[in-house]
Amino acid sequence: MADVKRVLLKCVTFSEIVLFIRRVCATRVVIDMQLKRFGVSIPEELLDRFDEMVFQKGYIGRSEAIRDAMRLFISKYRWELDEVIGFASLNIVFRHNPRLMAELLKQQHDAEAQVISTLHTHITKTHCFEILTMKGTSKGIKRLSDRISGLSGIEFAELFAFPLPNIEMKHDHSH
Repeated sequence: MADVKRVLLKCVTFSEIVLFIRRVCATRVVIDMQLKRFGVSIPEELLDRFDEMVFQKGYIGRSEAIRDAMRLFISKYRWELDEVIGFASLNIVFRHNPRLMAELLKQQHDAEAQVISTLHTHITKTHCFEILTMKGTSKGIKRLSDRISGLSGIEFAELFAFPLPNIEMKHDHSH
């Protein structure tokens, strides 16, 4: 009984809570689906590196890590098909310049993809960091990302995108 009390009173970090919730959710999902076993032949060094990452990320075991990797692979493939609907964030760094900022706004308003939020941060006296959250087809999001990334004055740009199933597109205002 004393051991149980110690475990219940243990301080936990936010990361540990997230991992616990993830494990509980993963267990429920696994219970609801039939699992298939399969064999994979891979070089020992690759497996050792994979196992180290599995441990560092706190996975229960290889299987959940492989399922996550497969979901990511499938998601990226679907995104590359160009017509799936999804969300994305475009992270950009640029020198503060009113003309460039006006062009950024113009590109956002003229785009097929919908920019649903922006976060603008002054990281130094001369540089800004901006995060655009977008919703749209993969083709529309890529097009906007390319247009913004190609603007003169954009020093860094990185797109993080993912599709979501059964998303209904609505655009609340006209251009």
